[in-house]
Amino acid sequence: MSETSNISVPDWSGGKKVQAGDQFLGLYQPSPETVGFWEGVKRRELLFKWCGECARAYHPRRMICPQCSSTELTWKPASGKGTVYSYSEVHRAPSPEFQKEAPYNVGLIETAEGVHFFCRICAESGARVEVGTPARLDFRVLGSGYLLPVFVIGSEAAK
Repeated sequence: MSETSNISVPDWSGGKKVQAGDQFLGLYQPSPETVGFWEGVKRRELLFKWCGECARAYHPRRMICPQCSSTELTWKPASGKGTVYSYSEVHRAPSPEFQKEAPYNVGLIETAEGVHFFCRICAESGARVEVGTPARLDFRVLGSGYLLPVFVIGSEAAK
């Protein structure tokens, strides 16, 4: 995983400003269901909620298992392995802090646990992002200045 000094992890306790272009859309308030996820990010772990009854993984906003209605959900680390399920190349970023990184890829990674995880997809060593490409978890500081989980494809994905 990438080593970065002076990183910051979002403090969602006060909410986050939501903006589209120059329009302020309000304050996003985190839910109690996501606290474990963000605590994992601080430790560079991708955590999913797992159902104790039917053994399915979810990310992350679940209080009740949508499959079996169990409330026995616990946080467990993900394997860090996945495959590109869907993606989009962003040329016009949603905010100035991300524009300097454009073009970049975002999309869904189908993790080994069966969770479809939306994140930045980083292509290493000249690799092209394509559906079905193997990917591995990493943590990077993105244009927002925050440490976030990303998935990497290319020579780095084999590590």
